[in-house]
Amino acid sequence: MGQNERDFAEWLVSRCGRLPSGMTIPIGDDMGGIPAGSGQILVSSDMLLDGVHFDSKQHSFAMVGRKAAACNLSDCAAMAVRPLGVVVSLALPKTSGLDDAKAIMEGVIRVCEQFDCVLIGGDTTRWNHALVIDVAIVAEPYPGIDPIRRSEAEAGDRIFVTGPLGGSIRSRHMTFTPRVNEARKIASELGGRLHAMMDISDGLGIDLDRMMNASNTGAVLERSAVLQVASPDLRDVESSDDGLIEHVLSDGEDYELLIAADVNDAVAGELGLTPLGVVTERKNLMLKSEGTETQIEPGGWQHF
Repeated sequence: MGQNERDFAEWLVSRCGRLPSGMTIPIGDDMGGIPAGSGQILVSSDMLLDGVHFDSKQHSFAMVGRKAAACNLSDCAAMAVRPLGVVVSLALPKTSGLDDAKAIMEGVIRVCEQFDCVLIGGDTTRWNHALVIDVAIVAEPYPGIDPIRRSEAEAGDRIFVTGPLGGSIRSRHMTFTPRVNEARKIASELGGRLHAMMDISDGLGIDLDRMMNASNTGAVLERSAVLQVASPDLRDVESSDDGLIEHVLSDGEDYELLIAADVNDAVAGELGLTPLGVVTERKNLMLKSEGTETQIEPGGWQHF
């Protein structure tokens, strides 16, 4: 949806973003939070469409189920919270049978089991259209770790990612590992020095823009650092540096973590984090190379 999606999200925040009494995390983050007993419960959902997020002619039903659940587990990683259970709704084509439904759910269950998350319910229906799968996930904070918001980045923070970016469409978008365990370790080790975090689902440019907007800040990325995180998949098909940068900034579904923290590169390196740049007070995104800065557009990049 691009800009329309952003406008819609901003409208929802303005319409529903005020925190009712006791509510902990409103619309606008990777998960929403509500009070539960002496703690809080976090909830998120993702809908995947055949022909948009996967191709049932190329991808097995088990892979489809795995990806649908993994996207939600990645939301838990984005906020460094513990996944508890998932609810799965399927709209199956009338050409699909029981074995297809079982294969989808096997994919869901197996990836959830890796993170001690269980299937707790759902719904199944059939129609004369392509497969749709919607997964909702419930999570809770880890002991001693508050959920990490995307809105607390501060000027001077360093910006990091947990892994390679770009080119995921070649295969990685179906097989990625949600960074649930890494997120817990990062949050535990950095404590209050970890200011903001989210997963990269729509591309580095768009998601960094979301984090900076939520935090009322901007960012400067180092061109050499952006090139360094280009994935091997991307390097196999793109030879020019400009092309690599465009893909790193614009390609979606990497599901690595984007982090703003008050730590140096050496400390971050011990946690497997790769530095990309710095948070600034200016409300824009820039790409820096040899003292020259180029503005990054959220949907990509261009020279001015």
